[in-house]
Amino acid sequence: WAATDDGHGVKKFLNLWGQELKVVEMQSEAGAAGALHGALNSGSLATTYTASQGLLLYIPNLYKIAGELLPTVIHVAARALTGQALSIYGDHSDVMLVRGTGLAMVSSFTVQEAHDMAIVTQVSTLNSRVPFLHFMDGFRTSHEINKIKLVNDDQLNELMPWERVEEHRQRALSPMHPSQRGTAQAPDVFMQLVESSNKHYD
Repeated sequence: WAATDDGHGVKKFLNLWGQELKVVEMQSEAGAAGALHGALNSGSLATTYTASQGLLLYIPNLYKIAGELLPTVIHVAARALTGQALSIYGDHSDVMLVRGTGLAMVSSFTVQEAHDMAIVTQVSTLNSRVPFLHFMDGFRTSHEINKIKLVNDDQLNELMPWERVEEHRQRALSPMHPSQRGTAQAPDVFMQLVESSNKHYD
């Protein structure tokens, strides 16, 4: 990410388009999931980060995001779910619970892999339209401080499938090219459309 100074000693991070990076903190993980879904439907490139109980609040939106073939990456510090007691033990039970939502899943073992796989999954989701869940150990890897080799913006520009970014933008909800989404369907039509998305998973 490029960084600029705003004149007051505050760094502003810029994305590949030279726009200021926008980070929004929601009131809950459920709100974050809804905001992600909405942003993707507007044609934006959006991502989110969560862990444990927070990921469970994403589940209804994960089914919608995968069903609508919206390209995104959800980064997860995988941890235990709270049962008889709260624990941040990295047992990955949160990630295992969302396997049926339709997201492709990729795991990172080291801090360098987490950096690299964040890029790989972003490129992959744009090329396939299948949303990705990129997870790492939510205690060991997520809290490790280590030196890594960053991919620079010039390399990112080469890796990014720009034509797929434009296709995603063109699929956005817009009054300029209206489309119908979120309909109620009888079982025969519903299952045909479920099956039609299988080609994206091949």
